[in-house]
Amino acid sequence: MRFLFVDRISELETGRRVRAVKNISWSGDFLEEIFPGLPVFSPVIAAEAAAQALSWLIVEARDFTVKPLITMLDSYTCSRHIQPGDQIELEGAVESFQPESALAHARILLNKKPAVEINHGVCYLYPLHELQDPESARRQFKNLTEYQAPLQQVPVVKTGLPQGKVSSLVTRPWVDRVIEYAAGKKIVGIRNVTSTEDCFRDHFPLKPLLPGVIIMESLISAAQLLIEPILAANGLGSKKAVLTQATKVKFRKFVQPGDQLLLEVSLESFHPQSSTIKARALIQDKVAATLSAAFQHLSRDEYIKAYLA
Repeated sequence: MRFLFVDRISELETGRRVRAVKNISWSGDFLEEIFPGLPVFSPVIAAEAAAQALSWLIVEARDFTVKPLITMLDSYTCSRHIQPGDQIELEGAVESFQPESALAHARILLNKKPAVEINHGVCYLYPLHELQDPESARRQFKNLTEYQAPLQQVPVVKTGLPQGKVSSLVTRPWVDRVIEYAAGKKIVGIRNVTSTEDCFRDHFPLKPLLPGVIIMESLISAAQLLIEPILAANGLGSKKAVLTQATKVKFRKFVQPGDQLLLEVSLESFHPQSSTIKARALIQDKVAATLSAAFQHLSRDEYIKAYLA
């Protein structure tokens, strides 16, 4: 599958703000089920859609000479989950430009309500020609902006699968192996990065780099592997750890095919209703990414009411 998350740019004010559209379909990738029968677009990968809309804003403003790569986020917040059949609106704005960086924020709206927000993102402006052909980027941008129109108003429908359908979704594992586990304290896993991963077709054609959201997704998945046995041990086995916020997100090193990510997650706090963790990804003892994250512990009914209703 392609690693492209903007279907159409509906509005663009050069160097200032952008609005775009992404349709979520069963034909797309990155669907997962927190609870069986409730497929959602990965809440972490969803942030990439907002980031890509923001990226086009910056690329166009700098006349296709640079590509923004996010190196730091103050916070990522998720308040609603997105399902197949949803159309989401992507909004991004540049707060300031520097010669080699930009400061920006972006969000996703679902039925006009915030679903995902990324705040105070620091973007390093990397030479575009080292990542992809600038003329190819110009053609792609032209295709995205040829038909600019306001978002269609779509009816709000009940959550879940089409009537009579049973999910056959196979959720991809983001952690290849657990190599260390201290119950209630820490987990260490491995994620191998291989050149056959689909994302490298688009991220990027001339210099394959593992997207930051995939590193983040791998760390969050490792955290859930740590938390959910604790829930079971406390008589809360029917509940799942649902990500609500990540803070102090930093990407410190490029991750490329052939690298092996060591995923280290430590539990900071645990309560029946919530938990927090600290995590980092390393390559040969060098830190590639760090973050802190908070989770809610929800039953199926609580999850539907909080994130899908």
